[in-house]
Amino acid sequence: MSDSDRDDLIDAYFDAMDEADLERVRPVLADDFVYESLAGDLEGAAGLETYLEEVRGLSNTSHQVTLRAHGEDASVAEGVVTGDGDDGRVEAGFCDVFEFDDADERIVRIGVYLNDS
Repeated sequence: MSDSDRDDLIDAYFDAMDEADLERVRPVLADDFVYESLAGDLEGAAGLETYLEEVRGLSNTSHQVTLRAHGEDASVAEGVVTGDGDDGRVEAGFCDVFEFDDADERIVRIGVYLNDS
């Protein structure tokens, strides 16, 4: 799979997060998908839905990706996310690690790392 194809899968994820619309990313998630964050490991599209609806601390987000790097086994997207939190507007740096299935057609894992200081 080309870097551009991986970028399309990654963009589907960020679009889903910013629009709070799981259907934007559901088609590109593998059946054994795992979402790893400070909330713990959430499995499958249902796990990501739980994160979006019950765990996520921000709404009305906008992800600005400033760096993408593609390796043999994974891709990384780094940037800044802004959104509405309990105490007003929040801005945090992020680094998300994406792993893909053997055919590079679906996302099997996203590891999310935030720096809100």
